[in-house]
Amino acid sequence: MKTVIAFILISSAVFAQSGNDVLRKVQNKFKSIDDFTAGFVQSSGSVNESKSGGMSGKFFYKRKNKFVVELNNQTIVCDGKVIWNYDGRFKRVVISNMADDPTSFSLEKFIFDYPPHCNVSVVKDKPVNPGEQIIELIPKDNVMQFKLAYIWVSKHGLISKMEIVDRGDINYTFQFSDFKPDQHLPDSKFIYYPPKGIKVIDLR
Repeated sequence: MKTVIAFILISSAVFAQSGNDVLRKVQNKFKSIDDFTAGFVQSSGSVNESKSGGMSGKFFYKRKNKFVVELNNQTIVCDGKVIWNYDGRFKRVVISNMADDPTSFSLEKFIFDYPPHCNVSVVKDKPVNPGEQIIELIPKDNVMQFKLAYIWVSKHGLISKMEIVDRGDINYTFQFSDFKPDQHLPDSKFIYYPPKGIKVIDLR
């Protein structure tokens, strides 16, 4: 009987977690690692239509908004301030400031910067894997460039999936896999040096 009561109390405590409780778990996990690598798949589409694209590649992350996205014909590099977007099909790289690029994607912003300006809650009507939870971010005003975001959080506090709906009702999905923390990635990994023979478009 005591075992049953204990199970009920523990289960109630788990399901009673608020969105901010789950968010803190993610934040603490990110604070405990310096960098990571992961495989990912990105797709997009209207919220009323099926998603398309399905681009897959590799994702590299390091603290202070440093990231690299490697795709078949595209490489996106960010050192936390500047973004280099290289397109192999056209042999060109577009350089912009991260703060001025509306297409820039930052995990840290969704984990640390945006939540204080959003209503954060736990979602229970979407499918999850065992031990996962989903938190929902809804901006309190129309200043931000997205209107809704879902973050799938594993039992270890890792992000396994994100869905972001922008102001134009376009849904972007990011699925992460094969997460490998603390890979000792050098800062030079997050700087792009355009090779000779490609067009450079500097928007800074």
